[in-house]
Amino acid sequence: MVSMTMTFVSDGSLSARAHYRESVELAAQRNGNSVGLLDAWALVKRRMRLLVSVIVGCTLLSAIASFTLPKTYTASSDVVLERKDVRPFATDASLTSLDRDRSAAETEMDVLQSRQLAGRVVDRLNLINNPNFNPYARTAEQPSDIGGDFLGYFQGIVGIDRSAKTVRTLPGLKTQRDRAISSLLRQFDVSRTGESLAVKITVSSPDPKLAQEIANTIANLYVESSLEFKQDERIADKQRALNTGGAVGFLRQSMTQPLLVTLRSEEARLLQSRAEIAAKYGKNHPQMIDVGSQIAGVRRMIEDEVRRILLDLEAESLKPSARIVSAAELPNSPSFPVAGIIIPATFAGSTLLAFLLALLFEATDTRIRSGQRTAQLLRMPNLGYVPKLPKHLPYQGTKRSSGVPAWSNASAEAERSIYMASRFSEAKKLHRVVMVTSCHHNIANASTAWGIATAAAADGRPTAFVNLDFHEHSVPCLKSVGHSPELFERYLNNEATLADVVQTDPALPGLGLLDATLAMTEPFRLIDSKKLCELIQALKQSGYDLIVLHAPPVLSSGDATWLAPFVDAVILTVSWGETTEDQLLVAVSQLRMNHAPLIGTAINQVNPEIHRRHGYGGYVITSRRFPATGWIRRHSRGNGAIADRPTKEANALSVRSVGAAPNSPSKVL
Repeated sequence: MVSMTMTFVSDGSLSARAHYRESVELAAQRNGNSVGLLDAWALVKRRMRLLVSVIVGCTLLSAIASFTLPKTYTASSDVVLERKDVRPFATDASLTSLDRDRSAAETEMDVLQSRQLAGRVVDRLNLINNPNFNPYARTAEQPSDIGGDFLGYFQGIVGIDRSAKTVRTLPGLKTQRDRAISSLLRQFDVSRTGESLAVKITVSSPDPKLAQEIANTIANLYVESSLEFKQDERIADKQRALNTGGAVGFLRQSMTQPLLVTLRSEEARLLQSRAEIAAKYGKNHPQMIDVGSQIAGVRRMIEDEVRRILLDLEAESLKPSARIVSAAELPNSPSFPVAGIIIPATFAGSTLLAFLLALLFEATDTRIRSGQRTAQLLRMPNLGYVPKLPKHLPYQGTKRSSGVPAWSNASAEAERSIYMASRFSEAKKLHRVVMVTSCHHNIANASTAWGIATAAAADGRPTAFVNLDFHEHSVPCLKSVGHSPELFERYLNNEATLADVVQTDPALPGLGLLDATLAMTEPFRLIDSKKLCELIQALKQSGYDLIVLHAPPVLSSGDATWLAPFVDAVILTVSWGETTEDQLLVAVSQLRMNHAPLIGTAINQVNPEIHRRHGYGGYVITSRRFPATGWIRRHSRGNGAIADRPTKEANALSVRSVGAAPNSPSKVL
């Protein structure tokens, strides 16, 4: 057997572990202060499945909804309000006060949305018989008879009388008309922009032609109603004028236009002058005749101006106070749903939602996947990553002479690196007793401990592997070497020597195996601290340079805690993607309560491809080396991928892995 030697060179004033603690603190400070684009990209890669599922799912649902929801068509017409509402017998002061200001425009918009105008639209278009506006309409579809004739025949057999039918009672026409008016008011809207007098009437309906008809009808009826209102006001003003002496006389006294005011002032001056002349000269004086003719002329001018104004006002009163500037067109495409708007908007919204969910899951997911994170939490190094067990490699129930498990080929190099990293402490003291434990039970924990022991044996150090985990199924590779837990009980009962109970593997002569699972099984314990010390001392005296103790999980049993004082180093294994930060901290705190010499962690069950693709940091060492030729022959049927390799090539790889001669017993890492 060829052994490998390694030389360690001192690093100066600071130890390697001190350098590591300093680098960990700097890394923690850097990661806590900033989040870069690489971190965001790593988050996207880790949550790619969630992001794609949310975005694609929401976008697909929006596309389906866009093409399956009932379509709604929108038609609109524009009406412009006149600036002055001229009434034929109003005074100038009244006409000035009727200028359209903001409140007047808002009032007209309320008129457009009034139930009175909507009722006229219902009557004009006969919407009371439209089932979309009146659910009691005679043309509304009646509920279908589910089951038809077959259901009636079946009900006749079982004796159910279907002759009595529910009679549908219809409400009165007034109620139906009110229902149609309410439905119409919900389907149209009136709006204007800023201080503009242009009012837009927008109508939405499943029927495009009906939407066009309603929009145009509302505009037309509003214009007609404004004209009717003017005509009603004209009749009222005429009646008032007749009661005050006629329209001309009323306007002559009440109009305040500048020309009429001037003429009335001139008439008053002439009347005063005539009175003075009559008092001074008498009625037949020539000046008296001249003033009378001037007064008659002014009055004729007043009458003519009043009649002209009256004709203009009467002509203006025949015009409505609003006019249609844009009639509604027949809509060609639905206004809702619009796939070109809904799908992109949903895509943008679902993208934002997906990233928020990804951030939420990332913040709440505290499972350990990075050695950097364990180093930040514990201020101790992560010794390495152990790849996940390949599912295609057989290990359960396999009968072979080699104690090296088939699946250790993928993790041998990683386990060897963990062994090399754990050999020495800060004081450069060689560790002789190493305990490997975990936070909670996992089949890979035992495989990691077994791999460290086989790596030490392959390195040329006589190694003893002591299984103290009472989970018998946790070390499936022990079943293949024909181990017997009863032998260790015989040793504890002084019925056999240590040499009799230590089992060896022909493939690795320097590796000894002791299975103490029965002695550690509850509720009776055959091994205590004194016997454990005696066992360790006996193994050292037997020539074993390294003793690897596989202890039960810290969170499942207290055995790892009381075993801590008897070892030189403790390696805590962490299951990748399963162990949480809280579990890790609790396990470490329990070990430190008994002053366990923790030297670092080892993360197992790592998926190298996912670990690299998601950017969790660190490097996962995988090995493609193969065991001895005989193992390949025995398992060529169970694993075609390995059997396809030539035996000569496998031998060469195995020899290069341990540095042995081709004819020497191969050592698997």
